[in-house]
Amino acid sequence: MVEFKQFYTEREVSDKLAALIQIARPSNCLELSAGEGALIDAVLKKYPKVHVTAVDIDYKNASYLRGKYPDVNVLCGDSTLPELCDLINDSSFDIALCNPPFKSIVINSYISSLVFDMTGKKFKGDKVRAEIVFLLLNLKKLKSSGELAIILPDIFFSSLSYSWLREYLINNFSVSKIIECEHKAFKKTEAKTHIYHIRNVFSRKQSQIAFEKNGCEIYLSNMDFIFKNQFPDASEEFDDKFLLFRGKKSGKECRNSGLPYFHTTSFDSILTEKETNFNSYDGIALKNDILVARVGTRVLGKTVVFKGTSALVSDCIFCLRISDENLRDYFVDRWLDDKEKWISENAKGTCARHFSLISFRNYVRNCISSYYK
Repeated sequence: MVEFKQFYTEREVSDKLAALIQIARPSNCLELSAGEGALIDAVLKKYPKVHVTAVDIDYKNASYLRGKYPDVNVLCGDSTLPELCDLINDSSFDIALCNPPFKSIVINSYISSLVFDMTGKKFKGDKVRAEIVFLLLNLKKLKSSGELAIILPDIFFSSLSYSWLREYLINNFSVSKIIECEHKAFKKTEAKTHIYHIRNVFSRKQSQIAFEKNGCEIYLSNMDFIFKNQFPDASEEFDDKFLLFRGKKSGKECRNSGLPYFHTTSFDSILTEKETNFNSYDGIALKNDILVARVGTRVLGKTVVFKGTSALVSDCIFCLRISDENLRDYFVDRWLDDKEKWISENAKGTCARHFSLISFRNYVRNCISSYYK
């Protein structure tokens, strides 16, 4: 249900998750975001006698699951709250399958303790990706040598911001295999995703992870899995998918033009819808362009999707135009997650910190390449 950012699992994907599980005769299985039961169908098809505990936040789903699966222990509630989690014993399940909600959630004291106790990570903001919480909860509930098959968005595989999470998995568990799912693998979303097969056992001998894409399997070293995307080569293959430019006029020149303009002081302004003739000007932002402050210690990296009709862009702003709405949304999500770390590694200067068009273009290229590949 999109209301809860639950993108229900298609049968083919559900079968892939169940197929990854290697335990011959598991006695019990956990499903913390059961939805309409696609993963339950898959696991019961493979293991007809396994005892399933299923959780869903939606009362309608929970009622449906109870009617469809009378032998399944169905709990209705929020898996990220202690009131529900305390009903499920830690280290008690042989296997777990999960397609978590793709969204950010408010960090409560329980989530903060869970993440810090398991990973040592402290978050600066007041929100965290729900997928991280579901991943950790599943691992917490597994027995030693238990197995988890979980679906995660591409951002956790390729984003700079989540190298800490990949490193945590490598250093504490056995990541046996990762499968890249095709776009449109889930109902009502085109999010690019991966299936992870993780065993609750750590082995120093495991130095590679099987990675499957388009039916072909290769092997990634642990270090490549953790760090490979931090310094990727920038490919020009998808340069036709975007237009990136820096504004031509200074902030003062924009103000003196008498035309609508966008400068570093404009991020919190109400944008005009006035129709204006910009024929004699270069560097014009159009509706839905992504505007990024390229300079200024206080505003560096500040980003907005332009909702005005058109405006001059000052030379303190990068303007990124991506026509494909799904690609644009993907980029914005990635950029907002990566921005802080990327800026810390790429910004130059002391008095007026800034980053270059070349470095930002390379980031855009790598991000768009990861969307298509």
